[in-house]
Amino acid sequence: MPPLIKTMDSPMASTLRPKNHVSRTCQFEGSQNFGLIAPVTIDIIAIAITMLNMGILPLTRSSSLMLKRSHPKPSWCIHLGVLNKLMLSAQPDVISKVFNSVLRILCMDIVALGVAVSKAVAGSTPHPILVVENLWKRYPGVVAVKGASIKVFESEIVGLVGENGAGKSTLLKCVTGVIRRDSGRVLWMGRAVDFHSPSEALKHGVMYVPQDIVLAKNLSISDNIFLGMEGKSMLATREAHRELSIAKQLLSELGVDVDPQIRGGEVGAAIAQIALIARALHFRARLIALDEPTSALGPVEVDRLLDIMVKLRSRGISMIFVSHKIEEVMRVADRIYVMRDGEIVAEFDRSRFNLNDIVKAMIAREIREFFPKEKVPIGEKVLEVKDLSDYYGLVKSVSFYVRRGEILGIYGIVGSGRTEMALTLIGYRRRRKGEVYVNGALVNIMRPSDALRYGIAYLPEDWRLALVYLLSIKDNIALPIAQTLKTVNLGLASPINLKSERELASKFIESLRIVPRDPYRRTMQLSGGNRQKVALAKLLATKASVLILDEPTHGIDVGTKVEIRRLMVDLAKEGKAIVLISSELPEVINMSDRILVMREGKVVAEFTRERATEEDVVKAAILKMG
Repeated sequence: MPPLIKTMDSPMASTLRPKNHVSRTCQFEGSQNFGLIAPVTIDIIAIAITMLNMGILPLTRSSSLMLKRSHPKPSWCIHLGVLNKLMLSAQPDVISKVFNSVLRILCMDIVALGVAVSKAVAGSTPHPILVVENLWKRYPGVVAVKGASIKVFESEIVGLVGENGAGKSTLLKCVTGVIRRDSGRVLWMGRAVDFHSPSEALKHGVMYVPQDIVLAKNLSISDNIFLGMEGKSMLATREAHRELSIAKQLLSELGVDVDPQIRGGEVGAAIAQIALIARALHFRARLIALDEPTSALGPVEVDRLLDIMVKLRSRGISMIFVSHKIEEVMRVADRIYVMRDGEIVAEFDRSRFNLNDIVKAMIAREIREFFPKEKVPIGEKVLEVKDLSDYYGLVKSVSFYVRRGEILGIYGIVGSGRTEMALTLIGYRRRRKGEVYVNGALVNIMRPSDALRYGIAYLPEDWRLALVYLLSIKDNIALPIAQTLKTVNLGLASPINLKSERELASKFIESLRIVPRDPYRRTMQLSGGNRQKVALAKLLATKASVLILDEPTHGIDVGTKVEIRRLMVDLAKEGKAIVLISSELPEVINMSDRILVMREGKVVAEFTRERATEEDVVKAAILKMG
């Protein structure tokens, strides 16, 4: 920000100016912290610049431009004695003409000097570009953010971690104008701000990148980058070719080779995310707030995004990085704030990063075991699948079984056919061949409702597909068993026993620790982790004997991961048969009694828990044997 300039009388100038000559000087103030930086005499320097250009005045080092000792000195100044003689002998009209001729140059020089000094001072005494002080946000029945205070400095990546429902996303949204805060203060570049929308924040240099990336599907990537600038770049004749060129350059700077003419609805989450970052660069954002940016990305895409973040930091851009994956935050962050129950409870500098300490601060309890597996008695076969293939060639002659009390892990890289196998089994995908046995009896499963009738329940990989966001927690949980909650059987018009529905929801809210503990709260108002819990509660409400859990801990915090893993053990103790599909290898190895490895639509290896090693499982998943 250019320094402010104010005029004041100069004692030094008063000793040099002619009688009746009025002189003023300039004082630079980069901010209140900079103080007096450079008093200079405007009229003396104005004349001096012209004389120097004409070759009349010699240049000598002088102290007439004074800076504090901590600030850099200007290179040259004028010999004041010579200048004094010139001013005494010159005609007033000559002085006036000279002054007017150099006034514009003078102002530019003064601003340049002030900027240089401001940068020098800022380099030696860092000042935060963003300050959040005592921010509060309340919803009916819950306080989402309780007096949170954070700072972000220039060229810094700040991590923000915490359990689901801790208030991380709410804090980020309050700062960036997505939602309004109830109280507290936000300072941006030293000035108090109150952004009313993300677009207003972006105009000031603050960009919010949401967890659920939304691009305009019918617009190109280029159009999405420039969206909101129609008044500037879309005049009578739109310069589309220029925008395409700029968009391609921005994407290239981020290390992505993609055609900017592709529509937003045709790209995945990774490219959509990078398009929003390119948009931030085009709008010259100084701060990018990333809300769970890696939740929908694979390992390669995560590495690329983290590399981009490091590159942006080297260009002077600051970032707030919200993620449940603490290891990823630790890779790139300079500092980490920990939130718990709406409060900032800890701050870690990079030199103090320690996974166990951060986790302990997040959950306020020790995690001795990330994988609380217990030995559970295993009974007879509940589900057996023989020679299962789908109609599209992605599932090829898959055979397996799972027993009561057993957790069967299924591992494979992306594209191995894990999810497709599960969807074919429950009748969501068209089956080409194969047999399914439940408790030894052959069953015909043509659709998901058939699978549920036979006691097979499925939690989808994208758990958002299992929920109706506009419905309440209790309505979502009761959906698959609505028929059993009806007071009388009058078909579709039968009324539901509201008391039974409420009691059912309250039971799962308590056991799964869903926050807030309000069965009437709409699901769309919950955090990601609590939505996941509602989806799981909906599954458990069916009382199915076989539970197929597809990535049940994906995208949630470490504390909730442990809760869900402990729940799986408890369900196994109750005699449930569990099929755990997961891309987290440590989870599969440490939580499963047996492990199946899939590759190219086939089961290619099987391991017991005792004999499984990460190396062997990965080799089976990626290498063709024999």
